[in-house]
Amino acid sequence: DIRAMRNSHPLFVMASSLPPGEECFGPAYGSNDPSSHAYYDHIYSHLKATSFESTIRQGSVEIVPPQTFPHTSTDEDIALLHVLSLTSYTAKQRVNDTAKLVPRDGSGIYGFTASNGFIMGMHHFNNGIGSVVPEIEGINRTCPIRLVHTNYDTESSQTVALDTFNRDYIKNLDRPPGAVFGAWRSAVSVPLAVLTGTRGIPQFSPLSTSTELDDTVQYRLFSRVIPSDAGTARAAVGYFRKRLDASFLGVLYVNDSYGSAFHQAIQEAAAEREEGDQIEVKGYTFSYGANVNFDTSEIELAIKQLKESRFRVFFGVFYSEHYDIIMNYAYEYGIVGPEYLWVISDGLSLSYFQNKKYDVGSPLVVASQGIGLLRAGGGRTTEDGRTGYDRFTNAYFNQDGDAANQTNCKRPTFNSQNDDSVYYVAQPDFFRAKTLAPGASGAFSFDTAVGIGLAACRLFEEKGTDYFNGKELFDSFVNTEFDGATGRIQIDPKTTSRSVQSAFFVLYNSIGVLDKTGESISIELELASHTTAVADSESSEMAWVNFPGKVYRYADGSTEPPLTIPPKIGENLNQISLGLQVAVYMMMALIFIFSIGFIVWTYWNRKTRIVRASQPFFLYMICIGTFIMGSAIIPISVDDRIASIEDCSLACIFSPWLASYGFVIAFSALFSKTWRINQIFHHPQLRRVTVNIKDVIVPFLILLGLNTIVLICWTAISPLKWERVHTDARDDFGRELYSNGMCRLNSNKDIAYVVFLVIINLAVLLLANIQAYQARTITVEFGESQYIAIINSSILQAGIIGGPLLVIARDSPAAFVLVTVGEIFVICMSILLLIFIPKIKYMKKWKKKNSSSGSSNLSGIKVLNHPKGDELELKALRSENEQLKLSLERLSLC
Repeated sequence: DIRAMRNSHPLFVMASSLPPGEECFGPAYGSNDPSSHAYYDHIYSHLKATSFESTIRQGSVEIVPPQTFPHTSTDEDIALLHVLSLTSYTAKQRVNDTAKLVPRDGSGIYGFTASNGFIMGMHHFNNGIGSVVPEIEGINRTCPIRLVHTNYDTESSQTVALDTFNRDYIKNLDRPPGAVFGAWRSAVSVPLAVLTGTRGIPQFSPLSTSTELDDTVQYRLFSRVIPSDAGTARAAVGYFRKRLDASFLGVLYVNDSYGSAFHQAIQEAAAEREEGDQIEVKGYTFSYGANVNFDTSEIELAIKQLKESRFRVFFGVFYSEHYDIIMNYAYEYGIVGPEYLWVISDGLSLSYFQNKKYDVGSPLVVASQGIGLLRAGGGRTTEDGRTGYDRFTNAYFNQDGDAANQTNCKRPTFNSQNDDSVYYVAQPDFFRAKTLAPGASGAFSFDTAVGIGLAACRLFEEKGTDYFNGKELFDSFVNTEFDGATGRIQIDPKTTSRSVQSAFFVLYNSIGVLDKTGESISIELELASHTTAVADSESSEMAWVNFPGKVYRYADGSTEPPLTIPPKIGENLNQISLGLQVAVYMMMALIFIFSIGFIVWTYWNRKTRIVRASQPFFLYMICIGTFIMGSAIIPISVDDRIASIEDCSLACIFSPWLASYGFVIAFSALFSKTWRINQIFHHPQLRRVTVNIKDVIVPFLILLGLNTIVLICWTAISPLKWERVHTDARDDFGRELYSNGMCRLNSNKDIAYVVFLVIINLAVLLLANIQAYQARTITVEFGESQYIAIINSSILQAGIIGGPLLVIARDSPAAFVLVTVGEIFVICMSILLLIFIPKIKYMKKWKKKNSSSGSSNLSGIKVLNHPKGDELELKALRSENEQLKLSLERLSLC
C-alpha cells in the first residue's frame, strides 16, 4: 500500500501536490542564485529549449559564454557537462495478479536517497563546497566545468533503460550526454555498458556490483566507485571462514548477470584461500521472474536442494522482490531458525523491512530473525565525526528546502504506466528533520558525482580549453583519487572498479522487536561488524571486527553462532573394546597364575628327584621369562579410550622391551637345555645331562645383549609413537568416519629395528629347532627332550603364522591386539605347560610307587636311550663276552 508507506513519512507528500514543473526554476526556488541547486540545470534547460544557439559543443561539454549567466560576475566561459542519470526507482511486480509498477525496494526510499546523494555531490562540486571532500574546496574558482543532469527511472528493467538511453541519444544526436550515471541493477548496467561503450560515452555506476562488469574489453567505458562482487565475495568468504569457522556454504542466487557473477566470485574467492582454509561452495539458482506469471517453482526447487545439501549456512544473492517468497519456502522446508544462518547480499534493500509488521510466530518472523545483510558500506560513523561518512551525513542533514526542491524537480517525469504516484516528494524541511538517513546508496552516489567533476577538472588542468572526449573523461576518472564520503576512493585500473583495499564492508543484523500490543513484530537492522582493510595495502585479506558495543545475535537471540554443518553422527574410532580388554587381561592373568604357580611348585619340590633332574634354576628362569613376556600385554592393550596420547606412546615404548626381555629369559633356558642335550649326539658316552648356570648365562647374555642394543637404539633414535590415523572414508562434509589408533613407526626406515629383532631371535629359534631335530633319537629321563622340541617347534609355528597375521591386521587395532596377545599367550603357555605338566604327572606316579620320591643328590637328566650309545655298549659286551670265553677255555685246558 503506497499510501500507507507515505503516511509513515509525514515529510513526504503526494506527487500530485508538487507545483507545476516550470515553477521548479522560478525565483521562489532560487534558480537565479548561482549557489542554488537548480541554477546550472536552469541554464541547461534554457539552452536546450533554444536549441543551444548561443553555445559551442566541444568534446563532451557545452561551452556557454558569460553573458548567459546574468546573475554572476564571471567573465569566463562555463563548460556544462551533461550527465544522463538512469536511476532505479521502481520495479514491475505482481500485485493482485496484475503487473504494476511499485517502489523498487518496497518502500520507495532506495531510489530517493541515491538521487539525493548524486544531487548533493553535483551541488558541492559546482559550488566548490569542501565540507565533505576537501579536494573540491573552491574548485569552482579554478575550474570552469559544471555538472548538470537529466533523471530517468529505469524501472529496474533492461528494456526500459536501453530504450530511455537510445531515445535521449537519438533526440540529442548532435549533443549526446557527456556521461551516464547508473544504472543500479547489474542486470541493467551490463547491456547498458555495452551500448554506452559503443557510443563513446563513459558510464559511472554507484551501485552495480556484478563481477562481469570488471571485463574492461567488453565494457570499455564502465567504471564504479563501489567494489565489484569479487571484493564483496572475498569479504563474505572471509567472514564465513574466520568468524563462523564455516567450511561449507550454500549459495542461492538469481540467474541474471548480478547473481550469476556474484556466485562465480564467491566460488573463486573460496578457491583462492590457502589449503586447509578453503570453503566448499554449492550454488542453487532460479530465474529472475518479476512478471505477473512469475513461476515460483524454480525457487521452491532451489530451496529443496539447499535442504538436501544439509548445509547450515546460506548466502542469498537475490532482490527485495524475491525475499518473501524465498523465506516462506525456507520456512516450509525447515532451513530457517536457530540451527541455520542466512546472510543476504546487497540485492536486498536495507529499507525493505521498514514500516512492516508481522504476526508473532509467522513464517517470515521466524525466517527473518538473526539473518545478516552483507554489503559494501558507505562508511562508518565515529564519535569524533572525522570520517568522510560523518562529514557526508552532517552535510546531508544540513541541507535546506532548496535541496528538497531540487530532489523533487529531478524526480522522473514519466514511466511506462504514466503513474507518478510511485515517487516520493519531499517537504522543504525534509533533510533538516533527519527524516531519512542517506545510507550507502546516497554516499556512493555522492562520490560518483564528485569523482566525475574531479576527473573533468583534472583534464582541464592538463588540456585547458581544448576539452576532452568521453574516453579521456573515463581514463581520468579511473586515475582520480580522493577522500570521499565512502572513504579513500581508489579505482583499480585492471578492472576499473573500486579497489577492494579501499572499500569498506559491513554486516547488518536483523532483530525482531515486539510492539507494545504484543501481537506483532517488526524487523530492525543493526550494524554488527565491519572490515578493516586498509587503502594502499597489497593484501586483499580483510579482517572482520564488531562495531563498538555491538554483537551479532542469531535466530535464537544468543551470540553463539549455530553449527555450520550438521553434528557429526560419530566417528568409528576402532578403539579396543572393553570386552576385548577383559579377554586379553584374562589371558595375561592365566600366564601370571601359571608362572607364579609353577615357581611355587618348583620351590616346594626343589629337593625331589624329578625337580632336581630338571634343575630348579632352569625352571625358575622359564617362569620369570613367561611372566615378563605376559606383562607386555598391558602396554599392548592400551589406547586412547583409557589413557592419554602421551601415556599411549609411553606404552608403545615399553611393549617391545617387555616382550623381548621375557622371550630372551625364557628361551635362553630352553636353548641351553636343547644345546646340552644335543651334546650327547656328538658324545654318546655321556649318560647324564646337567645344565649349569654357566650354560644358561652364556646364551642368555648374548641374546639379551643383542636385543638390548637394538632396543636402546630404537628408543633413543626413533621411538614408537601412538597415533590416530584417519582412513579415507568421509561423510558428505569431508569428516572422517573411521580412524585407527595404534603404535606406529616414525618413518619407513624404522622398520629396520623390527627386522633386526626378528632376525636375532628367529635365528636362535631356528638353531634350537635344528639341534632338537638332530637329538630326536635321544631318549632322556622324564621325556624332557621331547617336550622341549615340541616347545621350540610351537614357538616357530607361532612366529610363522602370527607374523603374516600381524601384517594383515596392522590397520585394525582390535585385530592387531588380539593377534599379538594371542601369540604371546600361545608361546608362554606352550613353554609353561609342556615343561611343567609332564613333571607334575611324573611326580604323582613316583609318589604312588613311594620310590625315589624323597630327596636326591643327583641333578641333571639321565639319558635312557641313545642309538650310538647302545651300539657302543653292545660292542663292549661282545668284547667282554669273547674275553670271558677265552678265560673259560684256558680254565678248561688247565
